[in-house]
Amino acid sequence: MLTGTRPDIIKSASVVHALEAAGCQTFLVHSGQHEATVPALYRFLEMRPFATVRLGARGSRLSQLQARLLDALEPVMARVAPDAVVVQGDTTTALVGALLGFYHHVPVAHVEAGLRSRDCNEPFPEELNRRLITRIATWHFAPTPLAVATLRREGIPLKAITMTGNTVVDAALFGYRRMGPRVLAPGAPRLIVVTAHRRENWGAGIEEIGRGVRRIVERFADVTVLWPLHANPEVAAAVRAVWSGLAPDVSRRVRLTDPLAYPEMLQALRDAWLLVTDSGGLQEEAVTARVPVLITRRQTERPEVLTCGAGRLVGADAGRLETEIARLYRSTAKWEAMRPTRSPFGDGRAGRRIAAVLMRSRAASGRAPKRHAADGGVRTAVAS
Repeated sequence: MLTGTRPDIIKSASVVHALEAAGCQTFLVHSGQHEATVPALYRFLEMRPFATVRLGARGSRLSQLQARLLDALEPVMARVAPDAVVVQGDTTTALVGALLGFYHHVPVAHVEAGLRSRDCNEPFPEELNRRLITRIATWHFAPTPLAVATLRREGIPLKAITMTGNTVVDAALFGYRRMGPRVLAPGAPRLIVVTAHRRENWGAGIEEIGRGVRRIVERFADVTVLWPLHANPEVAAAVRAVWSGLAPDVSRRVRLTDPLAYPEMLQALRDAWLLVTDSGGLQEEAVTARVPVLITRRQTERPEVLTCGAGRLVGADAGRLETEIARLYRSTAKWEAMRPTRSPFGDGRAGRRIAAVLMRSRAASGRAPKRHAADGGVRTAVAS
């Protein structure tokens, strides 16, 4: 199984655990696309990579990242010689993993298949990555009925599709079990958690998001803001600039932090009154935590958030964002209506369903479990 970013790791955990519980030899390979906080995340989710790739210094060009990943992961693929490659979602790591599976004539399993925004420029490049992986994959693990329908419209045979739910629900429930019961003091301030990192929002979009939230915290004295900054220094600097010059009483209610570790983000969602985000995965996690979400994008590849009533699209528009937050602030009934009791993204058993399909395929092929002399050891590959 190939992971590379924080969302990859989170959403792959239950699949890895389920495959190992079923007796399958699993080689978890970390591509190095994200490096900060990754070791702690693996530990929290009780996973240990078989191999970790160090990509070294690189620029922001997607072509450069893809080329480095292909070069670095090729020898790992050749060495492991897997019976299947499992990729998650829509990242460059997932696309490269699918391509390497194709190049090595190894079947590819796509976890979280069938999500579409129908605009290749948003989210960029993830929308195209998903479409390309669909053309390569043998197994398509779709999280929802809508994702199944999308794959069928694109010509994927029904026998190649399994509706599983989304593994993000598995991970969130696992995390909340480890954290214990929710404790929220009576009369606590209304906490707005904000994240912004999408490329299409870099620059003016992030400034608009910041201005809209700033107006709210200046208007309402019982609103607090937690904004974990993106690791990209230019994105972080743009956010800080929006919040400069606050009055002292407002400044005390605004926290701009480094990126949060996964358990800290789960805790933040558990405590939140509202989530404002352009993240895809956080939309799903917000529904699981029963937190209303305002989505600062023009469209979402997770429309189930909208149809179940848990989220609204507001775009990167300060005026619209301020209006929507104020509407929820003034009406508890409207806020409660955005807290559905049942998530459209599954019941926490997606990983087990995925593992069952893969294990049945292994049994049908008559292949014995693979064993390597290096099993259990962590290896590091370095991209030149």
